[in-house]
Amino acid sequence: MYAKFAAAIACLILCSLNVVAAVKRTPIRTTLEGSTRTTVEMMPSPNSSVHWLSATIFMAGFAGFLSWGISEYNSSLEEEETTNDSVNRSNNITPSTTQYSPPINPAISGKNIIQFTPRVSSNSAINPEKQSQILSPEEFYSQLQQEDYWDDNEDTNNNPSAS
Repeated sequence: MYAKFAAAIACLILCSLNVVAAVKRTPIRTTLEGSTRTTVEMMPSPNSSVHWLSATIFMAGFAGFLSWGISEYNSSLEEEETTNDSVNRSNNITPSTTQYSPPINPAISGKNIIQFTPRVSSNSAINPEKQSQILSPEEFYSQLQQEDYWDDNEDTNNNPSAS
């Protein structure tokens, strides 16, 4: 990966040098037609087309090596992330006496995602076998409906009385 970035930088430097050589003008002492006095003229580089072609090739090389290096860098980050996820999952394994935690979905794993443990129903405290099971969507919905997060008396507190 670092060799590809170094090659991209080398291509960029060689491209820059070729552009400078292509636009460079050389002062030449000459005489004008019909005159005997010598003057200094700025003559373009005789190989400017070759320099422009080389600059184009080195710019393409720069783009290729840079994209190749970035691609390799991104794949190494993905590999590191998957190894960290697998290490975190193996560290999260707890003895069977603790509460059940669902496995982390690798498609949505990230540092800012919180995995909640499933809610257990009130009758699962009696039956420890049911405690380690994940609730079905219907059970989850019914438990969610039983809990009232928004009390009705909050609305009366926000409305001023008309006295």
